[in-house]
Amino acid sequence: MKRVFSIALAIALSTLGLRAQSTHFGGELISPANMSHMEAAKFSQTEHTFMSARVAAMGGAFTSLGADLSSMAINPAGLGMYRASEIGISLAYDHTSSQNGNYHSNVWGGNLNFNQVGAALNLYQSSGPLVSFTLGFAYNQLADLDYVNRGRWEQGAVTIGEFFAEQMYGFDPTALNGSADPFRNNNIYPDEWGGVVAYQTYLIDPEMDSSGKFTGNYLVPSVPMSARIDSSYSSKSEGSVGEYDFSMGFNIANILYLGTTLGIQDVQQLVHYSFHESIPPTYNIDELKYLDYHPSVACYGSGVNFKIGAILRPVSALRLGIAYHTGTAMSLTRDYYTNMTTAFYDGSSYQAESLINSYTYHYNSPSKMLLGASLAIGGRAIISVDYDKVWYGNMRMKTDGLEDAFAADVDADLGTSENYRVGLEVVPIKGVYLRCGYAYYGTPLNDAAQKYANDGNAFFGTYKTHTDNISLGGGLRFGDSSVDLVWTISNAHYTNSMMYYYSYVDDATEILVTGPTLTNLRHRTNNVALSYSFRF
Repeated sequence: MKRVFSIALAIALSTLGLRAQSTHFGGELISPANMSHMEAAKFSQTEHTFMSARVAAMGGAFTSLGADLSSMAINPAGLGMYRASEIGISLAYDHTSSQNGNYHSNVWGGNLNFNQVGAALNLYQSSGPLVSFTLGFAYNQLADLDYVNRGRWEQGAVTIGEFFAEQMYGFDPTALNGSADPFRNNNIYPDEWGGVVAYQTYLIDPEMDSSGKFTGNYLVPSVPMSARIDSSYSSKSEGSVGEYDFSMGFNIANILYLGTTLGIQDVQQLVHYSFHESIPPTYNIDELKYLDYHPSVACYGSGVNFKIGAILRPVSALRLGIAYHTGTAMSLTRDYYTNMTTAFYDGSSYQAESLINSYTYHYNSPSKMLLGASLAIGGRAIISVDYDKVWYGNMRMKTDGLEDAFAADVDADLGTSENYRVGLEVVPIKGVYLRCGYAYYGTPLNDAAQKYANDGNAFFGTYKTHTDNISLGGGLRFGDSSVDLVWTISNAHYTNSMMYYYSYVDDATEILVTGPTLTNLRHRTNNVALSYSFRF
């Protein structure tokens, strides 16, 4: 199974004509030029870790619990349990490190974030069947996209220059000269801009056939086969997924609680990639000394979803919850840019940069069903469990011309994710709360793609498979105020990712160029959150 993105190929087919039919290329350094189904899935992998400290401390197992501002983003029926109004704010400090098979203990500097801010207004109370009505407004963070990945390799005479030379196969060289403005050429798609800057910085200079087209895999100045190429890679991401919630909750006879939420999601991410190759000196002073390749992509957009939920309390100690989240109708804009610097042993150096390519995509994120149950034990403890099912396989693109390709990619790789959460809250003395929790967020991959990943194969990008969270916390209530604190350790696991890949098939002949692979990537995040709330 090849992890080749059909959506990228569909765009290429529409812009590059028949040449693209026999060309496949991608990789961690190349795929950022295109929107993929896996990127859409990434922005949909949300958690309950970044909301209020109480919710995070109980592992996010809050589908059947309520009276918390986070209820608006989980199960809005929880708003019906308010018997007073509340305002609250949650701040968090996180610290992330990454490990992989090539590089260890890369640390991302800590960040101070707003996890949550909001208000629940208890507007109506009575002794009739409708006991109360609560209106809520809140911002809840759903995903943290801050991280740094790194890799380092020592390899033989295999360079990304080979990839770019093969990528430029079939181009008229006059279209690549700076005076030709290749970045405004509709026959050159943005994921081929790396080949353009490689040409402009003299990294590649392919030979031409009699028709004047590039024909081969040539690097000038040449890299000796005996050379050892040292490669290093890093990607630095900053961003988050958050949601603005507008909710209503109803309490019916203190037995049934109902709620609805209109959610407006906000996605912001900026990723800078850096790839460096250095080659030791040999006898020829005109040979390549090093190259630096720097793609970057910014994603920003928003979308709308709807949530409904119910909580049933058949007896005072037991609560059963259910909620349904529609998919988010997203509009996401991606800005892509790249540049390259080369230096040679004769003292010469060159730089080139692309324009910024901006493209807006419209798609639906997956829908979700949440089930939960909680039990109060003697007024001294609460245990809560949650189960979610997320239908990643139902995501669809709404951008004209890309619907079928996106659907094919989703069907090939994505399926149904299952998430589990459990939490415990103990009250040793009045006003003092001790909490712990565990959460498992499953893979969005279907069985075939998961087996492909488990067998150690590399994807054309770095994608999260599953996450394990362990949390400890506590809280104090004094008068109308509450202060809660939580420490969460989150371990996220990712697919192996190939830096670059090229396959060209012509008359049953295949030329294959593959770069180094980032393996066994994991992120560990320590998140400390503090919440304050006031009821009135």
